[in-house]
Amino acid sequence: MVKSGHRQDGSDTPFVELPLDRVARNGDSYEKQKIQARDPDPEIRAALAAAPDTLPEILYYLAEDNNELVRHKVALNDQAPRQADLLLTQDASGDIRGDLAAKIARLTPELPVDRRTTLYKLTVRALEALAEDQMVRVREILSNALKDVANAPASVILTLAKDKELSVAQPILEFSPVLSDRDLMEIINSGPIQGAMGAIAKRRALRDTISDVIARSGDEEAVAALLSNDSAQIREDTLDFIIDRAPQAVTWHEPLTMRPRLSPRAVQRIASFVAMNLLDRMQKRLDLDDATLIAVADTVERRLAEDSARQTAEPEWATADNIGETVEQMYKAGELSAETLEAALARGEKRFVLYAVARLSDLPIDTIHKVVANRSAKAVVALSWKAGLTPHFASQMQAQVLGLSPKEMIVPHGEQWPLSFEAMQWQIDFYEKAQT
Repeated sequence: MVKSGHRQDGSDTPFVELPLDRVARNGDSYEKQKIQARDPDPEIRAALAAAPDTLPEILYYLAEDNNELVRHKVALNDQAPRQADLLLTQDASGDIRGDLAAKIARLTPELPVDRRTTLYKLTVRALEALAEDQMVRVREILSNALKDVANAPASVILTLAKDKELSVAQPILEFSPVLSDRDLMEIINSGPIQGAMGAIAKRRALRDTISDVIARSGDEEAVAALLSNDSAQIREDTLDFIIDRAPQAVTWHEPLTMRPRLSPRAVQRIASFVAMNLLDRMQKRLDLDDATLIAVADTVERRLAEDSARQTAEPEWATADNIGETVEQMYKAGELSAETLEAALARGEKRFVLYAVARLSDLPIDTIHKVVANRSAKAVVALSWKAGLTPHFASQMQAQVLGLSPKEMIVPHGEQWPLSFEAMQWQIDFYEKAQT
């Protein structure tokens, strides 16, 4: 039977729904093809299905052939009417559906602009069916074939982007120009599969609004990918947020040092914790201005001096009394600011910082040590608040003193404390009672 439908050229002229031998055709070609389509030899039918000049009605008829090779040849034939392709999306053979997906995706850029045409509508239906195919390999083929196609149907692209298999979703999330910022935000907020955020982070010319969300997601792999993406737009405050958490996230160190357009301030902060070999690479960058290079050189010199002093210094416990005296003197002089303590953290002077926090918060040093021993992010936030310091300093304490990973840290919202007044006071009261 030749069944109803429309031509592949997008016109609305229907195929006649009549038995094959009753379709009226002029010339010998149709009669010859009709005979071949009924030939008992599957090789002859397969050759007919593969031929570029086989008539659309014949190809539609062969799409339901009982021989898999014949149907496969129809799936591979660019001249097959889209009605035949739609039939083959339900074929039992995964190989046929996979090759069909590749063919339709390859032909998609040639679709008519007018979405009202029959060809466009049938193509979308076929692609939607393949995007939900039960076989992962079929969906992978479709995803890789459509990832660069600018006029691919949005419904199909969104289905593939939300696929539960990363091998299907990744090419679309990373490359598809069809996905809008709104689409990306919706996918991120929906709790995507592991690896999806990293794929989005690699997108060309990623907008700063998307970068902000990725940076605050706690996904270390995605943030590393974001930092490695030179074309991604990252705001200065977002980069500060990342740097706050970077000391314990070793995978961020190299992409941070290679990040383009770093400010001297950012360079100094990065240089305070990355390995010396990465500092050496920073010094050799040709895109840094003089002020930034001077900042790197100063940090390298200071780090080398600190390493040398550390090798000959007395044990830290031996100078505890001196630290207490120093802290008291600086307190009386009004020199124990958040900036001073952050600089001390950058130099690795953790004991000094703990004594300073104890003095500023008017809490015993043993209480501070108890908080550190418990590795409590909430308690460190409360201590920083009690000491009159800043949310930014609290982040530095969590990363550099407690050694928390970005996922474990309590993130401040700009200059706002991440905990309520009541919650922070509760933490202080709890540790004070524990010491009595």
